[in-house]
Amino acid sequence: MILPDVLPKPMVSDLICELSKLKFSNAVSIRGESVYGIRDLLNLCPAVRDFSASKSVRQIAENFLGKNSRLVRAIYFNKTENVNWKVPWHQDFTIAVREKINIPGFSPWTRKADVWHVQPPINILERMVALRFHLDDANESNGALKVVPGSHLAGRLTAEDIKRFRLANEIAVCSVKKGDCLVMRPLLLHSSAAGFKPSQRRVIHFEFSADRLPDKLEWHES
Repeated sequence: MILPDVLPKPMVSDLICELSKLKFSNAVSIRGESVYGIRDLLNLCPAVRDFSASKSVRQIAENFLGKNSRLVRAIYFNKTENVNWKVPWHQDFTIAVREKINIPGFSPWTRKADVWHVQPPINILERMVALRFHLDDANESNGALKVVPGSHLAGRLTAEDIKRFRLANEIAVCSVKKGDCLVMRPLLLHSSAAGFKPSQRRVIHFEFSADRLPDKLEWHES
């Protein structure tokens, strides 16, 4: 689902300005002069944290998950002419948590930018929602997201399932304008091609959940 004109132009400019200041951290991925990815975004950029708590963002999340929705992860992506990557078809299986606690159903574990990540049981992923706020226009020419509509309802897909879904279903290109918000479920089958006319494609990616994790396990942003 694409929600148009969620971000007014002055806010887009302010966020771009604040993000451009982030240079030195193991959570910031840089190639040449281009910052193309930032993990642990809220702790590095107070302006993004303030934006995540704004009424407009909260309202979108609560429309999908209710009043108990909470932001559990924030990431920044920037596909550029110098860093023009492609992402194969996949689902998002990983969440970010505060510490590693071995609990049945949660594995495997990875450590990224000093933050623990783990794959939780599928029912947790099914109840999450991702909000992707676009700071630039995105279309097929600069590597916009492609999705298989409805694929998030099929649970965890194997490599063979993914191939079958791609052949049997229409693929949608998520063309968006600067200031739009793309709403998706983590289990939605998606990919991103390298742009054939690459330009900046800056995205602030928020993940929300209304669930509490079991035992003493806590979301990284809790």
